[in-house]
Amino acid sequence: HHNKLEELVAELSASLSNIKHEQEFMEVRERIHRAINENTNSRVVMWSCFEAFILLAMALGQVYYLKRFFEVRRVV
Repeated sequence: HHNKLEELVAELSASLSNIKHEQEFMEVRERIHRAINENTNSRVVMWSCFEAFILLAMALGQVYYLKRFFEVRRVV
């Protein structure tokens, strides 16, 4: 009876140890994935700002070009 109890305690201890190692692995994996996600997010934000700047610059360039195109030119 005593050996069976020791066997169960040893099995439980081994299971807890496995769970602890798996949890540590998952924590490391979560940290890595979080860093990757944050890096990707910052790149997306920077790219969006760049696209908005280019779009604004092109719109201003078109307005300037069209104003000059329709300007009445006087020959002196």
